[in-house]
Amino acid sequence: MKKIKLALHWQILIAIILGAIFGFFFTEQVPYVDWLGTVFMRLLKLIVVPIVFCSIVIGVASIGGTDGFFRLGGKTLGFYLITCFIAILIGLTLVNVVKPGQGLTAELPETATLITSGETSFKTFLVNMIPDNIFQAFANMNMIGIILFSIAFGVFLGKSAHPHAKSVEHAIQGIGDVIMKLTMLILKMAPYGIFGLIASIVGTEANSPEKLAAMIESQGLYLVTVMSGVAFHMFISLSLLLFFVARINPFKHLSRMKDVILMSFSTASSNGTLPLTLEHVKSRCGVSEKVANFSLPLGATINMNGTSLYECVAVIFIAQIYGIDLPLTQQLFIVFASLLVGIGAAGIPMGSLVMSLVIIQMVGLPAESIGFILLIDRFLDMARTSLNVYGDTVCSVLIAKSEGETLP
Repeated sequence: MKKIKLALHWQILIAIILGAIFGFFFTEQVPYVDWLGTVFMRLLKLIVVPIVFCSIVIGVASIGGTDGFFRLGGKTLGFYLITCFIAILIGLTLVNVVKPGQGLTAELPETATLITSGETSFKTFLVNMIPDNIFQAFANMNMIGIILFSIAFGVFLGKSAHPHAKSVEHAIQGIGDVIMKLTMLILKMAPYGIFGLIASIVGTEANSPEKLAAMIESQGLYLVTVMSGVAFHMFISLSLLLFFVARINPFKHLSRMKDVILMSFSTASSNGTLPLTLEHVKSRCGVSEKVANFSLPLGATINMNGTSLYECVAVIFIAQIYGIDLPLTQQLFIVFASLLVGIGAAGIPMGSLVMSLVIIQMVGLPAESIGFILLIDRFLDMARTSLNVYGDTVCSVLIAKSEGETLP
């Protein structure tokens, strides 16, 4: 008899439904299962630092050592940063207009130490972006410091002519591969952890039908906010860039990339879609191997338009749930953090969720609050991955055009 094996996203969906049912009908028994969520959160925290460090160092080193770094690498990096910034601003605008978390109120734990506690603390936080001890930064999960150090380390590792520099790069690549396998193992445990988290959240709200209704409404608004941002950036922002910068019909480009978009949506993996992306961009768009082989693998590592948009919306959504009115300076910090953290997001299913935890902790919100964005995360993961990959293809075409290549 053939053994039936459910895909991870179906397991997660079932876990969400069962967790909600358990939390609603067996409120008194929730303490017996909420530890599953706690263990899952600790496992996610365990892999955050090595994922960020290895991903950024390898991604940056791969372009730092090429002869065309200042031209081809500069163009590619510049495009990725600009489009990610535009995506984040779109998300920031929508989440402030729609305010999806405003109708749901939750109490902030006393242990939470928000960066919004005052102007002085925020200035201190900015100073602490430059760690005076990198090992202490790793131990304390000073993510901005780790990211900045990783970028600098990657740049000079790629430029180093020392014979052992390549050995260091290969060693970090090996560590990254091992961490990625560990990440996949942890994500296989996600259904159990998500069951515990959802049961705990629903169990807390189950005694109040008004709060439960508000939670359902806020999730719907949150879904609309993220999806609207993804759709606007994919069909408007990137299309305008194609039309005005490269003089390419955006509708034709969308048609050429439909298989890539569908595959990235179904797999929710930038890395898993990369072989198809490379083949289609070269064969259907006429991009040269030099540009495609340089820009697309790099994009799968550091170009996260959808991820950056999502992370900005998610963190402000959670802050709204806790009744925190973030001033403009704090929201700009979240924009900056989303831009940097997007570089280190793993191109695997739920990779963005791990990076969201980074920003949540940067802002000082409790790690457990990630449960508020788990209910519909799988569907949003598919949508933001499609935007990530489509953004890579647009970049590759624009870079090829800027290099004087003739495209159909």
